[in-house]
Parts: sequence; structure tokens; C-alpha cells
Amino acid sequence: MSRRHQRSGGFSLIELMIALAILSFGILAMMASQLASMKFSTNSRDHTLAMKLAEQQMETLMAMTPADVQGLTLAPGYPNDPGNPIDPDTQDGVAMQFWRRTEVDIDSPEAGVMTLTVEVDWVNPLGATRTARIQSFKADP
Repeated sequence: MSRRHQRSGGFSLIELMIALAILSFGILAMMASQLASMKFSTNSRDHTLAMKLAEQQMETLMAMTPADVQGLTLAPGYPNDPGNPIDPDTQDGVAMQFWRRTEVDIDSPEAGVMTLTVEVDWVNPLGATRTARIQSFKADP
């Protein structure tokens, strides 16, 4: 007479532990992906705000007369913006500080042409200083 082992219709404890381990690794991977996505989103938002500040300053410089642009180099605190530090959106509940500076190189790259450079710095959440920079040329008519 042989004895047959019959299995019940459920899962064994080992099968259940393996399934929970696989599920745990999947959840951890999703959480890591979500954190990386949030970090990328924050960096992208900060860079967009910095570029917006730089572009606004460049538009102001391009609208000025060449003599007024040259006069900026004589202003106290040049090349730093007198409004530093700048928070571009005070109503969003996020305290951001950007530092903007404008450099004017007269007769560069040639006589009668000015090179205008606007840089905006900020410190990211990891403590690293980041910079957005734009450059343009303005002719002296």
C-alpha cells in the first residue's frame, strides 16, 4: 500500500515569502523612480526660472540705447543686479533665490559692437551652484 501525499489548494509559506519579496523590490523600484522624477522636475523648473530672468534682462538691454548700456558699467555694484537676490514668483510658496549679473564688453568682438552677457546663479537642493547664461551682441549705430 503506497501512501500518496496530497497537496492542499493553498500556497506554501516559502512561495508567499518569495512573492512578497518580489513585490517589495517592485515597489522600491517605483519609489526610486518617482524620487528621481521629482528631482529632475525641480531642476528643470529652477533652470526655466533662471532662463526667464536672464531673458528678461537681455530684452531690457536690447531695448536700451548703446550709451545707456555702456552707462551700466559705471553703476554701483556692477556687474551685479541691484535687485539681488531675486525670487521670481513670491506667490508660489517656494522661497527661491537667484542672483543675476550683467556684463557689458565694449568694442568686443570688434569696434562698435558690444557683447552682452547675462548670468543667473542659484543653489540647487543638493547645495551645488548652478548657472544659466545667455549672450548677445549689440551694435553701436
